[in-house]
Amino acid sequence: MIKVFFTKTLAFLLVLFVFSTCSETEQSNNTFDNDQGMSFEHKNEFRKELIQVTEGIYVGVGYGLANSIMVETSDNVVIIDTLGSQENAQELYDKFREVTDKPVKAIIYTHNHLDHLGGATVFYNESKPEIYAQENIIYNLDNIATTIRPIIFERSARQFGIPLPEKEIIHQGIGGFLEINSSTTLGIVRPSILFDEKLTLEIDNLTFELVHVPGETDDHLYVYIPEKEAVMVGDNFYRSFANLYAIRGTKFRNPMEWVRSLDKIRTLDAMYLVPSHSRPISGNENVKKALTDYRDGIQFLHDQTIRNINKGLTPDEIVQKVKLPEHLANSPYLKPFYGSLSSYIRSTFSGYLGWFSGNITDLHPLSPEERAIKISNLASKQVKLLDEVKLAISNREYQWALELADMILAIDPEDKDAKNLKADASDKLALVQTASNDYYFYKTVAGELRNEIDVQDTSTTITSAQLQATPLKAIFRSLPVNLNPEKSADINKVYEFRFSDTDEIYSVHIRKGVAELNNAPSSNSEVVVVTDQQTIKEVFAGLKNVASITLALTNGTIQIEGGRLEFLKFLGLFTD
Repeated sequence: MIKVFFTKTLAFLLVLFVFSTCSETEQSNNTFDNDQGMSFEHKNEFRKELIQVTEGIYVGVGYGLANSIMVETSDNVVIIDTLGSQENAQELYDKFREVTDKPVKAIIYTHNHLDHLGGATVFYNESKPEIYAQENIIYNLDNIATTIRPIIFERSARQFGIPLPEKEIIHQGIGGFLEINSSTTLGIVRPSILFDEKLTLEIDNLTFELVHVPGETDDHLYVYIPEKEAVMVGDNFYRSFANLYAIRGTKFRNPMEWVRSLDKIRTLDAMYLVPSHSRPISGNENVKKALTDYRDGIQFLHDQTIRNINKGLTPDEIVQKVKLPEHLANSPYLKPFYGSLSSYIRSTFSGYLGWFSGNITDLHPLSPEERAIKISNLASKQVKLLDEVKLAISNREYQWALELADMILAIDPEDKDAKNLKADASDKLALVQTASNDYYFYKTVAGELRNEIDVQDTSTTITSAQLQATPLKAIFRSLPVNLNPEKSADINKVYEFRFSDTDEIYSVHIRKGVAELNNAPSSNSEVVVVTDQQTIKEVFAGLKNVASITLALTNGTIQIEGGRLEFLKFLGLFTD
């Protein structure tokens, strides 16, 4: 009973699908030509290679979704980002060792995304170096993934095409492939030294300036080495338009905050620009051009979106109206290989004004079922609506076919003909996407509609060792958003958790459908649970079934004041 909630939530906490993605590809109409679609040529950007950027700086491209960078000092090496799995990191580590056998003195995380952290143990285990990061990374690692894990996991699986057969994978827009799967192993090591805005490290003969530059994430940093005139920028720049919104679902990424961060980087006047996705750029003028195009592209999209918002246009209308000027549209750094401009426009609208478009029709819309019934009545009978879906597909009006199919499915969600036609239209739309995320989303949904694949099959199994590395506070902070409101509707009770191996105490007040969490004891506790951290983590994660929980209650591993049955009832409040 416990596993329903906790296993799914905590598995995602450890897998951390906080990757970047984006949405719909722009089209001037609903008819498409076969020469549109994802760029096969762009895959060459991620060809596997260990590149020497300049003397003492090496970057591994094509070993995973992201890059890993090695900086050689007089006596040591510093690693910036570590790829996404131990297996892929080991392959690159071996290549680095062909260059030098100097020990790893420090590891730097540019931000919290798993494709930059998952191979850390490979670089860490031998010399146990300090690991540096911006302080917001802790919140992001421990909290964000616990809140809306179930839907984020499903949408992430679709956006990366995780359940698709290998032959369907072209590239991932900012990398050749996603290395996180059932055959690879995560090796995250938590950072040991955090900073707020700036940290300067003197390591042997080199200076490493770590500066907070929020952009794709709020914990982003750049690393500047003045002696080398080189800047490592993480995901705040790569050879694709900036990822201002992820279609898996993200909070608002402020475009102008990103622009300000890029302007900070521009003032460095660097000779070498080394991103954590795609290939490095050399030459002062080339670096200036790349960064200027990038920030101008973001600001243009932002400014013109706001301008049209102030004219009273809706998101749909702004998407049709705002296009990059020719010089930016032609920039090699602003192609929509990863995400698409229309989704960035919609995200900016939502970030400033929220969900309502301003069109009164959208304020209190009909339910999908009611709308479908009305349109179906207009068509006299449902079979005619199905014929219209077929006609739309034959006319290559695939978006209209999707909308018509949705109307049928709103009335009968199991209509096999409608699902198959929607799958056909999704497959056709996939073929014309330039953005990898859009392509895989369409293809994955098509497979789901035909019952050929199931995104749930891509979930990972949590282990005791992984739980041991998960902070207790992260476990408890996932409780409130997973409380079953029906089961807890009539409950008003305080549960207190004390731990024999730490001085932490948590109280959870279940109050008629709400779980109020406090990192402190309560004078009103009716049930007190005393155990060790690992036991409660395993209980919450579903690694202990009812029988093993009962055994723990019997042998004293879990001690209860207030009744054992009450503890079991508490666990049941977080299941469906």
